[in-house]
Amino acid sequence: SKQPTSTSTPTPLRLKLLAMATSGGGAPSSAPSPTEVFAGLADFKSLTRDRSLETLREAISTGQPAFQVDEVERLSLEAIKAEAWEAKQGGLQAAAEAVKAWDRLDFRNALLAEVPRLLVDTEYRVRKAVSAVLLECCKRDGLRVYDDMGSIVLADIKEKFSRTEEVGDEVPDAGSSPAPPAPPEPPQFLPDTEGWRSLETSMGALEAMMQGCGAAFTPRIDDAMLELMAECSRHTNRFVREYAYFGLKSVFEVCDASAFLSSVAPKTVELVKKGIKDNWSQVRFASSVAVRAFMEKAAEHKDNFYSQLLGSMCLNRHYVAEGVRLYSQETWRQVCGPMGGARLLVAHFDSVIDAFVDAAEAPNHAVREAACNCISELAGRVAGSPAEPTPYREQFTHSRVQRLLNALLESFKDESWPVRDVASTALGHFVKAFPDETLAIRSQLLELWFMQMADNIPSLRRNGAAAVAAAVG
Repeated sequence: SKQPTSTSTPTPLRLKLLAMATSGGGAPSSAPSPTEVFAGLADFKSLTRDRSLETLREAISTGQPAFQVDEVERLSLEAIKAEAWEAKQGGLQAAAEAVKAWDRLDFRNALLAEVPRLLVDTEYRVRKAVSAVLLECCKRDGLRVYDDMGSIVLADIKEKFSRTEEVGDEVPDAGSSPAPPAPPEPPQFLPDTEGWRSLETSMGALEAMMQGCGAAFTPRIDDAMLELMAECSRHTNRFVREYAYFGLKSVFEVCDASAFLSSVAPKTVELVKKGIKDNWSQVRFASSVAVRAFMEKAAEHKDNFYSQLLGSMCLNRHYVAEGVRLYSQETWRQVCGPMGGARLLVAHFDSVIDAFVDAAEAPNHAVREAACNCISELAGRVAGSPAEPTPYREQFTHSRVQRLLNALLESFKDESWPVRDVASTALGHFVKAFPDETLAIRSQLLELWFMQMADNIPSLRRNGAAAVAAAVG
């Protein structure tokens, strides 16, 4: 078998690429030839492949004479048909660049003929590179590409959706003695993290075709498509769920506004709601991207969906994962506008309180902490005080305040100290905002606060004292 080049002795090609990278382009006399660039795209070193791809892009964009369309297309197709996965990945990347630069129909057709085989390649990086080719082809040929390739992609998604056990149980011969019983297999903890063959990459290919077709894809967003997205959003594998929500984001973006409001939004709003509550931060982020696209498409009709989404969207502003938190904060600013979110929260108060109370009882301590932060904001920033009421104070009825207080009291006894910390501060705001409603539990709160001020964690002691100070005014 072919031995990889030693990393201790750089090849002439690597030296050329390194010289071009450090010089910002390289002189035409020292530029590698197309054959050398494609050899770099098939190199076993990732850095060499990346530099070769950048060299190819630069050569195409600057119109270097050696990089003629026929030569680049020929080398791309040869690489795609090679045995090494590095060559196939590099060939697909080069093919996408060639389609963008020269846009020749015969070449696109030749590429699409190879797609069914490459979609199920054993190497993840090859399968992922197919998406870029499908995206560029759909941008030019639209639904014709999806109608030819969509059924293949959808069939692969459905086939790989349920992973079968690959166990070869052999039947013993009649004359042989029975084999001793095998020991029980240890429990498996991998299904939520390990790959499921080509399922996630086929989801990515579907998303790429939607993006490439744009608004013309709307007629293909039918019940079967939405049901497939729903199944994938419930999949045990977090990567598949993540791709499902990125796929839903593409559905929302390309869908016609009237079709979205009449059919797509009512059928997907609960899926999005479930996604922004997922325990995996990556899935929660993907669904946060989807919910922003959902709200942008709904435009002036987005208030029709506030009762389902507003509470969970508000919670993610305090989620522990920074990417989710910052993205959700920006989405909140976009949705609420310069007037802020208080008016929206109280307009849908019962559903918002339901979301906060449910989150305060969640198994994930980070979600419980976020819930306490949101409830704290209601008392500290929305309700005001008896002496200085806000316009929204009348919405804080006795039953609503009691529900929030009960959730905070339970959180004040939580096993996670960050949850107790935030709940303590929130209760201090509630005592100040609702002195009459909290009178019955004042002695219980004082006992908990004094216990907190004796804790061995300095921030807990400090915040406990601040909560008492806020409560007594």
